Amino acid sequence: MIDHISICVCTFRRNRLLERLLKSLKMQESGGLFSYSVVVVDNDVKGRARDTVTRLRVDLGLSIDYDIEPENTIPAARNRALDIARGNYIGIIDDDEIAPRHWLTTLYRAIHSYHADGGLGPVYPFYQQKPPLWILKGHFGERPVIPTGTLLNWDETRTGNVLLKRDVFDRHGLRFDLKWKTSGSDRAFFKDAIAAGYKFIAVKEAPVYETVPPVRWKKSYYLRRAIVQGYNTHKNIGEEIRGLKRISVALKLAAASGIYALALPFSLMMGTHMYVKVLERGGHHFSRMMAMFGVELIKKRNF
Repeated sequence: MIDHISICVCTFRRNRLLERLLKSLKMQESGGLFSYSVVVVDNDVKGRARDTVTRLRVDLGLSIDYDIEPENTIPAARNRALDIARGNYIGIIDDDEIAPRHWLTTLYRAIHSYHADGGLGPVYPFYQQKPPLWILKGHFGERPVIPTGTLLNWDETRTGNVLLKRDVFDRHGLRFDLKWKTSGSDRAFFKDAIAAGYKFIAVKEAPVYETVPPVRWKKSYYLRRAIVQGYNTHKNIGEEIRGLKRISVALKLAAASGIYALALPFSLMMGTHMYVKVLERGGHHFSRMMAMFGVELIKKRNF
């Protein structure tokens, strides 16, 4: 029997983007190496994606399992998708992304070539409209691209573009931690999986493309995102900071927050892109510092 890949998609009130993604998944080339199907988990308790999925299941002739996860958090939705998935490989992609035809085959071949337990591809920004110049100059929609075959650390991982062996989840009962309500459950998962001995590689040649809508062209978006990420960074490494090191780290974060605050008005002279970068970094450090005292500045991610 050939391998079967279950492509897991979590969605929340983005039917047009979901439809575009599912159409791209229909076009995946397997090369006879595997079969595949799709799992869509609707994180909207009202099931607003049901009609879209039902229609596309017929129009595309694509095998799609659909379910609703009433708890409105991404780890809960991801876990529901895993419960439904029937493949011995698990693909995960976001509902606002597009996958080229070779996406799955490239990840699949790389996992076998490098004897890895999973492969993670890059995510490139896709603009349907021309964004402000400062977005492009600051590379805000871009993430680092790592050479193929590089073993990844947990802090280099995310679930926007991955293919994993099912064994990664099942052998040790690993799932996405429900305590990570705003973001970060993916990195926490990979941290646990790597500690359990699993190996994950970068696959540069298997990109997907993420839509960057106008709502992400606002300075406030990047500040709020940095605050959320700062808190979750502390959650991931907080247990490693103890005793005198805790005092030292808190002082460094306080100093960095102050420096970035002082630099903020001067950064405007270097352009909006530099202003937003300083705003991001200052917000990240301040959020980490507050997290050390148990303060979560943004408790629900609705952006």
